[in-house]
Amino acid sequence: MPKTKTKSRKRKSQVAKVYNWLTNGNSINPRTAISRFNIYRLAAVIFVLRNEYGMTIDTDTRRGFATYRLAS
Repeated sequence: MPKTKTKSRKRKSQVAKVYNWLTNGNSINPRTAISRFNIYRLAAVIFVLRNEYGMTIDTDTRRGFATYRLAS
């Protein structure tokens, strides 16, 4: 995972956790983020992954909440 300009050390660890989760082929939604990683602002973490790391992440909102996965 490349270095980022993110200011908060806590944010870096959250980004790293979601990065690893997604690159292992898993999808993530807010409920999973809270229960597994104690991340309450998943959309902000996804924003960082998309804009600072250049990851292509798909969003599915058909169930009334966002589910994120790496684009195939």
